[in-house]
Amino acid sequence: MKRYISYFLVILLFISCEKQAGEGGTSVIEGRVIYFTTTYNTQTQMNDTHYYPKSGKDIYIIYSDDESQIYDDNFETDWDGRYHFEFLRKGKYTVFTHVDSIVVNDITYDYPIFKHVEINKDNSRFSVPDFIIQK
Repeated sequence: MKRYISYFLVILLFISCEKQAGEGGTSVIEGRVIYFTTTYNTQTQMNDTHYYPKSGKDIYIIYSDDESQIYDDNFETDWDGRYHFEFLRKGKYTVFTHVDSIVVNDITYDYPIFKHVEINKDNSRFSVPDFIIQK
């Protein structure tokens, strides 16, 4: 009898554990990175804005909503600026990339742009709003 109670308690312990956000699920987070430039058009005497996808840009994911954590995984965008993180469990995630800001004394300072995502159910696909970055 004591043996059965021990087995029951061990099984109950495993069933009652709630899994943290991270790998091991069936959900996907996806999005795009788009750059834009503004140039002055001398024929129309107006500014023209040109949008284009950014390939080869590193996108990072943190398996929590705490922006101060170290990233858990990264993905490089494809030719169309798209990225995706697969096999995620329910939970809160932070997706971010770095933007080239200013060059001072030949040093480039980068700063991050964060997007927060919460996965509420398994086997789902979440589209993050585009990262739109000025070049």
